[in-house]
Amino acid sequence: MANKQIIFSDRMVGFSVQNGLVRLDLAVVTGPAKGKDGKDALKAEVTHQLIMPLDAFVAAVGMQQSVVKELMARKTKNKAAKSESIAAPAEPTAAG
Repeated sequence: MANKQIIFSDRMVGFSVQNGLVRLDLAVVTGPAKGKDGKDALKAEVTHQLIMPLDAFVAAVGMQQSVVKELMARKTKNKAAKSESIAAPAEPTAAG
């Protein structure tokens, strides 16, 4: 069995499709920099390139879309629960 290697990436900075293969350039943020327009930006360094067949990439995107839908549903549910708890009327107290 091959050893499992864990790769961390702050972001994807490159993407291309060539000859049925998808290439993703993964990078880590190495510090602050100035953008082309002179505004503050982040400097990123490409550390790895992930290459996979197009059909595997499409399947991976489908998996990611499912996760995003689940996260959005949780967010909506949490917002609704929070709104209900804030909007709930206070319990009446007995006047003595």
